[in-house]
Amino acid sequence: MKQYLIILVSILLIPFYQTIAQVHTSYLWHMQQPNYWPESSLWNPYHYQTVRESYELKTSGNAHNIYTDGKSHPLNDLQEIFSKDDRVAAYQYRLKDAVQSISGYSEAGAQVNYSGCLIENVNSLAENGQWGYSSAWKQNFKEARSWKTSGGQPRMDITGFTFHHALSPLLSDEVLRKQIQAHRLIYSETFGSNPQYSKGYWPAECAFSERIIKVLVEEGFEWSIIANSHLSRTLSDYPLNYDTNGCNIDPPNPADIIPRQGNNWWNGQIDGRGGTFAAPFSYQAHKAKYVDPENGNEYKITVVPMADLLSYKDGFSQMGTGDIDNYIAPFSDPSQPCMVLLAHDGDNAWGGGYDYYNNAVPNFCGAAAAKGYVPTTIQQFLNDHPVPESDLVHVEDGAWVNAANDWGHPQFINWMWPLYDPSDYSFNPNGWTEDVRNWAVLVAAENYVITADELSGGSDIQQIVYPGSASSKAERAWHHLLPAYTSGYMYYGMALDMEVKQSLAGNLAIGFAKEVLNAHPNEDNTPPSVFIPQRYPYNPGGIGFGPTYGYQQHTNSSDFHIWTLAYDINGIQSAVLRYRCDKDGLNPLTNNENETYAGGAGVGSWSSVPMETKLFPAGNITGNPDVDFFIMPEAIANIYWAEISGLKDTLVDYFVEMSDSKGNMVRTAIQHVYIGSESGGGGGNERISWSPENPTKDDIITVTVTDANEDSWLHWGLNNQGSNWTLPNQLYWPAGSQQHSGGTAVQSPFMDDDGDEVFTVEIGPFNNPVQIVEQIAFVIWYGGDHWDNNNGSDYHIPVLQNVGYDNIPKDEFLMNIFPNPSPNRAWLQLLGHPDAILQVEIYNMAGKCVYRAEQGTGLIQIDVQDFTSGLYQVIAIEKTSGQKQSKALIVQ
Repeated sequence: MKQYLIILVSILLIPFYQTIAQVHTSYLWHMQQPNYWPESSLWNPYHYQTVRESYELKTSGNAHNIYTDGKSHPLNDLQEIFSKDDRVAAYQYRLKDAVQSISGYSEAGAQVNYSGCLIENVNSLAENGQWGYSSAWKQNFKEARSWKTSGGQPRMDITGFTFHHALSPLLSDEVLRKQIQAHRLIYSETFGSNPQYSKGYWPAECAFSERIIKVLVEEGFEWSIIANSHLSRTLSDYPLNYDTNGCNIDPPNPADIIPRQGNNWWNGQIDGRGGTFAAPFSYQAHKAKYVDPENGNEYKITVVPMADLLSYKDGFSQMGTGDIDNYIAPFSDPSQPCMVLLAHDGDNAWGGGYDYYNNAVPNFCGAAAAKGYVPTTIQQFLNDHPVPESDLVHVEDGAWVNAANDWGHPQFINWMWPLYDPSDYSFNPNGWTEDVRNWAVLVAAENYVITADELSGGSDIQQIVYPGSASSKAERAWHHLLPAYTSGYMYYGMALDMEVKQSLAGNLAIGFAKEVLNAHPNEDNTPPSVFIPQRYPYNPGGIGFGPTYGYQQHTNSSDFHIWTLAYDINGIQSAVLRYRCDKDGLNPLTNNENETYAGGAGVGSWSSVPMETKLFPAGNITGNPDVDFFIMPEAIANIYWAEISGLKDTLVDYFVEMSDSKGNMVRTAIQHVYIGSESGGGGGNERISWSPENPTKDDIITVTVTDANEDSWLHWGLNNQGSNWTLPNQLYWPAGSQQHSGGTAVQSPFMDDDGDEVFTVEIGPFNNPVQIVEQIAFVIWYGGDHWDNNNGSDYHIPVLQNVGYDNIPKDEFLMNIFPNPSPNRAWLQLLGHPDAILQVEIYNMAGKCVYRAEQGTGLIQIDVQDFTSGLYQVIAIEKTSGQKQSKALIVQ
């Protein structure tokens, strides 16, 4: 009998353990510090500066790093950056300690990403024993790499990367290849070649596009990490909720949607970072492919999703297994188990400190193992659970979603802010941002360097990374060009001297390239360099949302523009946009007709549109005082654009084709967009109005709806922040009102008192001190499932306060702004002596004054609907006393 019970218990335990063990956990810690000043070196005339030299030249006041602005560069505080105790530890030994702390689990380990430029910087400090760095730092990583999992894989897998922190999807194939090859070289010389270079790739900012798969495969990678948000957003049942818990950027374009459902959805956020995810799909490794448009050859790679939201949580505070227990493990598929990969910067904030590595890591692994989850490494996981070749998915372009609340956009907008007109959200070829300007600088410099490389018969990556007297001019040009692609130069925009670093590096590269070109006059077999084409709006004929729309839904026109940047040393002779319509509106993963220039029966023939062009302005045409181009570029690309119009409800393939004056031709990768059926317009609604249009707290407000009925209700709340409303005090409820299902809204009935079928409801006045009312938010409920929420934006009525100036001294004043955020118009309430004269100015974040007026005290209405969405500074100065008030204004 006892034997029978033991056997029965064993049988019952086996499937239970196998079920809970299907969730695996692992880490990726990203280590990066850029080249802060890519100027030529005085210490090694063949090399650019690394951190120690830049610091010494700056602090000594050496003229080599002083420019026409009279300042010594870089402006960054290099000692403060590199001497932080946590960074000194993380860059040298703390990661080894963390991996060792979990080595009691047979498969456990972590992935570490260590950039080539950080290796250079740490080496420069270690050689001098500076700021706590020691030449022994490499040994710690070598030792940790030598530790093996039970399956014989490195417990610390140092992944492949770009040498400099470059955004892979925005690079040309040639530049991406050089960045990877350069990283592989310094990697092996730093960490050894046994075990060999990792089979896995970490793209900077987890920024991925299927366009990079061909280069990754050809460079020997078998898997790449991606952001799991960009898997979730491709599913046909993706829940489209506009907020930081869900979609806080443009919604997915239907061209990226596949006929597959996620079914088990969950969402969440921490510190404004979050998203919506499907289990198990968003936590499983899959296959993705790129099709060479020239010949139809397929290149496949395994894509390993990082857990976006859980990664943020892990980098923010100590994390338990609760979300995994509730939202992932119950849906795990034993045949293709889940991987919860926690990936984030390993040298910033809490996620890079002592408590994280020495306590949170072993504690989490212990908690995971206690639940039956398996701490592992990616390579061990993939060896044990190979992805079926048939599990082919599509990965939407983009970086980790909501990394800074919204920067996971499929067009990488934080590194390539679009050119658009905020009045109608259309492309603006006369627009200007420092991001686009700097990419224009890079595109031009790249064409010089690639042309010089081809005229020189190619280059040796050893000579690019470690240039010397034997290096060719083309190799030296590559050496100086590669740091120019550091994405942080874009991310931090106008901070310090970021806006000139591309020009500094590019000019040095062009100087060496010109020596090659001068030695080969009239020789050129290199086609133009063309930036990956952009489109605006992203969702033509559909909904736009996110930072470029002030986080309000907007219905885009179905007409849209494709635009790009291009340059050739001998001039571009022809620039054409080519597009074709798909015949059934679908682009199945099992069919490559949409992916090749040749096409097939399922797609139409190509149409051609000549592209317009102009030189992109190199100077600070906005007059922004925060921008100082004290180094100007030797060359800058042109901007090219063309419109696709007159199409609706169709899937379109497109690419750009350019030729130079020598007849060298290039065609960009094929991209796809689904054009919706809308013709454009805003979020307003002529059926709904209120009177007075600009009420004060003492007014009764009449809300009128022309198509309401006796079953309609005003669903309203107060002082909303996004979707969060405050419940009105019962003193403000009209007769017949009721609280909505215990929430923060009141529902008040519409009435048709005169029988004209125009329904109204009166609310207010809102002058009771028990609750201050600055803004009313409302939607209309017509009964049943019929709502009008202004395309998801809600309706808003600002309430002005009418505060007097009796208690304000004659030489002082106060300033209030309503509503804030402001979607269309803002009211400035200036409270002070009636004789006061004030100068009112509004500045955008670029430092440009967008509004200026002299005004007495009282109310000022400012129309902000033509302002670009974002943050503004409102300044008012009393002209007699000089007293100054400053407030922030958010324009939606």
